[in-house]
Amino acid sequence: MKKKIGYSLLALLVIAISLGAIGIRKFHQTYFKDRPAYVEFEHQEMPIQFKWANNKFNDHIERQTAMLVPVQIGDLKYQLNMQFDTGAPDSFFYEKGLESLRKLGVEIDQVTKDGFRFVKSLELILGGMPVKLDMVKIYPNYGTTFSQTNEPKGNILIGTLGSDILVNRITAIDFKNQTLQFFENSPEWMTNSSGFHPFDFPGRRIMLPVQIDGKEYEFLYDSGCSAFGLITTKNRFERYTDEASPLISYAAKSWTDKIDINTKISNHPFMIGGAKLTLNRVSFVNMYSFVQPLMTPFTRIEGWMGNQALNQSTLIIDTKTKRFKVIPG
Repeated sequence: MKKKIGYSLLALLVIAISLGAIGIRKFHQTYFKDRPAYVEFEHQEMPIQFKWANNKFNDHIERQTAMLVPVQIGDLKYQLNMQFDTGAPDSFFYEKGLESLRKLGVEIDQVTKDGFRFVKSLELILGGMPVKLDMVKIYPNYGTTFSQTNEPKGNILIGTLGSDILVNRITAIDFKNQTLQFFENSPEWMTNSSGFHPFDFPGRRIMLPVQIDGKEYEFLYDSGCSAFGLITTKNRFERYTDEASPLISYAAKSWTDKIDINTKISNHPFMIGGAKLTLNRVSFVNMYSFVQPLMTPFTRIEGWMGNQALNQSTLIIDTKTKRFKVIPG
């Protein structure tokens, strides 16, 4: 009887793992699938300023939770911003913000293509630099409403600058000086610079090779995970952090969802893009720490990397040649 029960449980486990593997493979295919890049980004090859946002979670204040690029549209006097988020494969304008801008007199043309709604074209000042954005997707029923009689305090997010604006460009992210710079072709100082390393860009996901404790990993670089150095499994979290360091736990927001985060300061070294840095902060998510070892063989994602490990350095990403480099600060 016990053997029958044991075999039955084993059979159920095999079925569950098989179904899970199929589901994870489908996730992988969807997450990394090739997708059309609609957005067109006209800009000068000059630095664009960004600023760090801070958020409060209960009694805990989290620094550098997002990279916000200030936006100026016409003579509007609102603190408008777009978040620079390489974890988003598409750029968006948020629908509620667009509705508010229209009511304030901003002319915004909308078009539909392939079943998606887009802002046809919008000229604005982005981080102090005049730019033109064409064919930016509209994120439905999302964002903040504002008007002449109702101005929210603090930053107003009207959209996301996703990894589609990196396509066929060289992007330099100077974290220390808080600038973004986009190049259509490599400038001379970059062409003559050695130490570039290959990376992959499947489905506009930035997959960076790193080395920790002599082992090779592939991390997904997500600037939207700004406050984190590395989000990984609980097992690696324990290896990369000091047991005596205080554990900070809180619920972080990801779009409309909340995720329970556990994090510690870390001085653990790692190699990335030819530079030796420290992780600075390592975190794990309760659900993710269980699922991640099962997902890795099917998804390639061996960790989510945010900005904390890079916040004194410059990251150069060349999606034309699929090379990258880290210049320590």
